Amino acid sequence: MNDIYESTHYDLSLRGILMDDTFKVYTANDAIQVTSDVNFDIQGDAKSSLNYFASSIMGGIAHTIINEGKRAHLEIEELEGKIHLTLAEPLTILGVKGYHEPPSIKTCHITYYVYADTDNDSLIFFCNEALKKSYIYHTLQQAMELTIQFTPLV
Repeated sequence: MNDIYESTHYDLSLRGILMDDTFKVYTANDAIQVTSDVNFDIQGDAKSSLNYFASSIMGGIAHTIINEGKRAHLEIEELEGKIHLTLAEPLTILGVKGYHEPPSIKTCHITYYVYADTDNDSLIFFCNEALKKSYIYHTLQQAMELTIQFTPLV
């Protein structure tokens, strides 16, 4: 096997700086502003790390499916999704007296609605096979209860 480090690993380093109450994480060409750990205000517009985490999960897996479709010459014409995360021990985050258990994301359920020019059974099979190439999927499976459902659009 090839013993060139870059053939088996990809390293990513980012830099972050606290500016007032916002933590800015600098990527190669942009910055991501994280204003809180989790935003419990359903009407607030703050972008929390939990929002970015959920977005990254959905977007990363979606791009794996799209890219695997291109490799297999199967055009994914439509792809929508919704994600549901369950955060355990949220009162610890708020600092409520008597709550000291470590908070964690216990479950993550994603439903993708997908359309491609193939029969439904083949499409669902393809999507499940594409998950085998997703580093996000494999990593999170080890950390939490993660379920993904594919529903063909007709």
